Parts: sequence; structure tokens; C-alpha cells
Amino acid sequence: MRSETSGSHRSRSTKAACAALAIAAVAGAFTIASASGSASGDGWEAVAVLLDADGNKVGKVKFEGDARGTVVKATVNDVIVGRDGYHGFHIHANPDSAQCIAPFTNVGSHWSRPAEPPAQPAVHGSHSGDMPSILVLADGSGEARSVTGRFDPSEIAGRAVILHAGPDNFGNIPTRYTTGVPPVGGPDATTQGTGDAGGRIACGIVTLD
Repeated sequence: MRSETSGSHRSRSTKAACAALAIAAVAGAFTIASASGSASGDGWEAVAVLLDADGNKVGKVKFEGDARGTVVKATVNDVIVGRDGYHGFHIHANPDSAQCIAPFTNVGSHWSRPAEPPAQPAVHGSHSGDMPSILVLADGSGEARSVTGRFDPSEIAGRAVILHAGPDNFGNIPTRYTTGVPPVGGPDATTQGTGDAGGRIACGIVTLD
């Protein structure tokens, strides 16, 4: 009986040791996975404070890197009070690392990684810096949250976030819509460049947090 009891005890001890080793292995794998995530932007954080043409703070955009890419969290206030609607929202190239100067044309066009030959330059909707529009309420406030795999926060430091006056069509102009004589279908150069989102009403420079 003593022998059997001792054997049972050893069996339980062996099982407990194996369980501890399994937990340690899982924990080690998680640590390695977390560390490897930093290569794809995990852990990076950046922020852009949005200012209107008069220099008033009207919003903030936070970029948080994770294993998927970047989580974008935007909050705006006092933007075109009295009229609700969508507003285009993009990262602009800001080629000279300039500050936001109204009417914010100094920060250049939409940012996108250079195209690899023989690929064509990206058109709107496919720029690296294209993001979903923000729906602003009648009181001028709005929030938006999205996830993009097109960049991580470290890539956009020093670039500009622009909030536009109008909605963004993302270049989605079906060929059944035609203009001109003879008719020309599909998106024109303005649509392919900006999505016809209109003027630039707020700007913020991205800084690493």
C-alpha cells in the first residue's frame, strides 16, 4: 500500500512538473511573439493635434501600432457647427517637414509610398495615407476609429494629417456617370488625386509619442 501511495504521489508530482513546463513554454512563446511584433509597428505611438485656419485646436488623432498595422483614433470638435456630414481625412506627404500654415496647401498631396517600377503611382483610395472619412455631427463633434495595414506610426512621423471640408468619394466614380462633349466616363484627375473632398479645414503634424 505504501508503495502504491508513493507511486501515486510521484505520478502527481510528475504531472504538476509537466504542467509547469507547459505554462512556461506558452509564456515564453508569448514573450517572443510580443517582441517580434515590434518589427511591424507594435508598440509605436504617434499623435497629431488638429488646428483650424485660426489656430484653434479642433481635434486630435492618435496612431497606435500593433501586430496588424496601426489603430487610428480620431476625435474632432467645433468643426463646421450646424451641418452634419462626412469629412475626408488623410495623411499628406509634407515633403519639407513644414508646419501647418493655412490654407494648409504647403503640406503637399496625399502621402503614399513610392511605386515600384513598373507599377503606376497610386490613385486616391489606394494611397498609403488614405483613411476612412469622419462623420461629424451637427454640433461639430465627431469620432472615428479604424485599423490600417498600410503603415505603422514610425513611418508617418513629421507628415501632416488633413481634415477636409467635404465628403470623400475615394475615386469611386462609375463609368455610367459622364461629362463633357464627347462624354468622358469615370474619375478625372481631381478625383484620382483627392477624392473631391474639398478644401482643407484643419491640419496637424504627426509626432512620435
